[in-house]
Amino acid sequence: MSGLHMLDLTRAYGMTFLVPAADTTVGFNLRAYGEFARPEVDLLDAYVSHMGADRGFLDVGANIGAVGLPVASRHPTLRTVAIEAHRGLSGVLVANVLNNQLYGVEVLNAAAGAEPGLIDFPSCSLDTRINFGELAVGLAGPKEQVRVVTLDQVAPAHTGVVEIDVEGYEIEVLKGADRLLSEVKPVWLLEAKRQDLAVARAVAQRLSGAGYRLFLFFAPFVTPSAAKGFAGKANRTGDFNFLALPDGAPNLWNLPEVGPDLSNWSTDMADYGYLRRYGFQ
Repeated sequence: MSGLHMLDLTRAYGMTFLVPAADTTVGFNLRAYGEFARPEVDLLDAYVSHMGADRGFLDVGANIGAVGLPVASRHPTLRTVAIEAHRGLSGVLVANVLNNQLYGVEVLNAAAGAEPGLIDFPSCSLDTRINFGELAVGLAGPKEQVRVVTLDQVAPAHTGVVEIDVEGYEIEVLKGADRLLSEVKPVWLLEAKRQDLAVARAVAQRLSGAGYRLFLFFAPFVTPSAAKGFAGKANRTGDFNFLALPDGAPNLWNLPEVGPDLSNWSTDMADYGYLRRYGFQ
């Protein structure tokens, strides 16, 4: 693929997005359907509204901004810190911030971890045909060093909501967030993979031990009510997440609660009633 065709321009959520043309998931869905994980965008939006847009929003593993930037666009006064480790994706993220005049969004080209330093991270070109959302520490292939920051270092002082999607590296990110967990007490939304229960349990126990109640949230990548239409029957391809709520924060979407041992992890879509709002039966 030539450099001229490395990036495509598309519209989603009333915004303009540059996307890697060869991206098989985030970029593909934004171009084809005008959305990616829209229920996740809406849930985060609901909690930013509840916690107060005068508090900050932290988007960790921000990719090109497909989830975090629509949230930021709905709250012009919100201070958002978006962290993306891949150098190329971070550059596209900066362009998407500026193209949409989201001047309250700060982009950090870094990985979040347990302590400051350097770490090897995949350095694949933006014209590689892959799911860029699966890039992660430890993945095979060419690497380059990127800086590591802790969430306690970079989070806005009164952060209200934190979203983390770092492909199995969540527990290391939480190790650098002691102050956030114990003092600031934001709402957390973190990807949770059933195929890696050991990591998911470690994350659940860390959050539960810090006094949070845990709920399960399923975010389909595309919904039947997608802005650009969805030919045929929309499937339920997507990601599970933990919603971690501090004392006093309500379960706004009536999500199923889960214990730290994850023994009651429900995969019955009937337990995720909010999906009906998006056209799922």
